[in-house]
Amino acid sequence: MTHKRAAPLPHLPLNLDDFAGHWWDITRQICDHHQDQTVHFKGQCRISGGWYHENGQLVLDHSPPLASSRRYRWQPGAAGGIDVFFEDERFFHHIDLTQSAPTAHHLCPPDDYHVAYDFARWPDWTAHWQVSGPRKRYDMRSCYRKRTDEPLRNAGDKG
Repeated sequence: MTHKRAAPLPHLPLNLDDFAGHWWDITRQICDHHQDQTVHFKGQCRISGGWYHENGQLVLDHSPPLASSRRYRWQPGAAGGIDVFFEDERFFHHIDLTQSAPTAHHLCPPDDYHVAYDFARWPDWTAHWQVSGPRKRYDMRSCYRKRTDEPLRNAGDKG
């Protein structure tokens, strides 16, 4: 009788420290169902000193690329997870790192935000946002690929 060996479990992020101090290349597709258009983003992010900071370019059809950046506060949360806050310190959502595919919800009346993370290919990961409201309806898929070299930085980056 032969015994089959179970496939090893993938290494998953366990806490904020697994993200901290690293750079990721980001590719993002935003499908705006109200405007019937797709917008692409290409850039990078770094999680350092309790901040998630990304910068890159938004590319819209028939328009020159637009510079884009955003920051969120990332803090250790319950059970080793991550609590995400807006830059003004309002709570946004919790990333549950006890799962390989955690989900979260944020209600910002009248808009509703749902996210599904996927860490199954860690250290590469994805975030899929579905947003709905009276004036918003879009899907946003972001793919993060961990960098193994130093990225090119924009002048003024605080990284």
